[in-house]
Amino acid sequence: MRLMSDRITRRSLLRSVASLPAAVAGAAPALRPDTLDLRGPLRGAVACLIHRMDPSQNYRPWFAVAVEHGKPVRLRHDNWDFGDTSGRFLEALILARQMIPASSEMQFGEERIRRFLLSLFQDGVIANPDQKAPDHMFAQGGALYALVTDYEAQPTAAARARIEHLIKSLSRLAVRTGDYLWFPQVATKIAPCSHMAAYQVLPVVRYYELTGHPEALAYAERLSRWVLFHDPTVNEDGLIGKTGWEGHLHAWMDTFSGIIRCSRAGHAFDHGYVATRCRKLYEWVRATQTSPFGWVADSVGAKTCETDTITSAIRLALELVKEGYPEYWNDIERFVRNQLVENQFHDVSGLGIRDRQTEEGLRGCFESWAHPNDLIGVDDGDIEGCCINGGIRGLFLAHQNAIVRERNLIRVNLLLSAGTPDLEVASYLPFEGRLDLYPHSPVPVLIRLPDWLSAGSVRVAGGSDLRRSEEQAGHYLRLDGISAASKIVLRFEQPERHGIHTVVEKEYRCLWRGDTVLEMLPEGNRYPTYRRQAMLASHCPMKHGDLSYQVPRVHW
Repeated sequence: MRLMSDRITRRSLLRSVASLPAAVAGAAPALRPDTLDLRGPLRGAVACLIHRMDPSQNYRPWFAVAVEHGKPVRLRHDNWDFGDTSGRFLEALILARQMIPASSEMQFGEERIRRFLLSLFQDGVIANPDQKAPDHMFAQGGALYALVTDYEAQPTAAARARIEHLIKSLSRLAVRTGDYLWFPQVATKIAPCSHMAAYQVLPVVRYYELTGHPEALAYAERLSRWVLFHDPTVNEDGLIGKTGWEGHLHAWMDTFSGIIRCSRAGHAFDHGYVATRCRKLYEWVRATQTSPFGWVADSVGAKTCETDTITSAIRLALELVKEGYPEYWNDIERFVRNQLVENQFHDVSGLGIRDRQTEEGLRGCFESWAHPNDLIGVDDGDIEGCCINGGIRGLFLAHQNAIVRERNLIRVNLLLSAGTPDLEVASYLPFEGRLDLYPHSPVPVLIRLPDWLSAGSVRVAGGSDLRRSEEQAGHYLRLDGISAASKIVLRFEQPERHGIHTVVEKEYRCLWRGDTVLEMLPEGNRYPTYRRQAMLASHCPMKHGDLSYQVPRVHW
């Protein structure tokens, strides 16, 4: 790879990021609906992430934007800079280039943060130089996510050896009791905090899925047994009995996503039992800690939402869909369309930030302390860099799963604008109840319909050979007889309704159209969100579409 200067100016970065949505070479610009394109918020997050690395400290990440008296004031280093944040930044940049072409700044940022992360290895694990000790077990998990993502994107013998040595070294640091492993160093006075170490399970299982490495599966299974059978924090009914750090929902839900994947990969558990435990946890979080539009409490009983936690709910819902619960697609669609994208900072000029460095390190960031319709939810605290990764993870998971090709079927799971080599979907939602399909192959298409829409009420226009049928009690619409290079138009009505949703003992009045919140009252104060007046229109604006959809080489 060509060596590049360390100097990145704001002008060069914005010029590069703005140039990312170039159309396919030689293709004439095409008009498409100007609706949610997941690549838009992704580009903002990437630009933010690149500005959250400190060139004076070997590009060590700034974990935090410090907040004082409700105002962002400066970038701040923290103990979480090391395995966790550097791992998250590397993972995020690799995921980003699965969705958009990698600019030179993205490539250079990836090189820098990879170099920083690898410099932290000591005695086989990630070290925390400030503490002169192994980094926190949760941070080891952040590093594992990055290393496994990096390995899948470009498998090398060196990357494989590094991951396997890390897993072996972590296993040696753990205490083995019977058939499970546990880490006493993550415990607090009131709980074992197995979720802080078992957060590692999902990336370790993913590594096993990629390589078949038996020690990876064995390590994941032993950590999973600790969570399931030796930590009483999550009971058999899915209730999390602790608040705060001990009830940290991002870590708990990602842990259970890892456990269900671990059970699916091996034969150590009664899979029906594991799937039931995971579903009960999801249902309890959904019923007690979550709003219909995707605000999810940071921890049990918390008054604010961390973007990481939204993404963890999406991830666990996706695992449960694989277990035969397609109804959770409704949650995923609503969470992505609403709170996930609304948790992002855009124009920060009105926040009174005094230095450009802090401004560039906040613009595009996803919030870690969000109210339903307001960001900067703490008077004195921080805006955490982990949620830049959390937002990018959520966007990537939606992108990866929006359209899925099976052997003889293409599934449209989310009614968002998206594209694959087999099919492009142009979504007019929420302005109009309309989807335009541009098939590139004759493979049948199965379209998931939201819970407010039945297949019989969808009007279909396409080629003369097109045939339609209903599946799963009208919740899916199947199209056969498709001609490649044709255009198929689906039209339907989107119901409008008013809803009152109580979050942390406060009522929010929402106007919904289909799965999208068009308005939320009362308005926020510090950084109001859901300013969607333009979406109230019933005619969809159009734009010259970016048809250069990337084909991911990484899969979570």
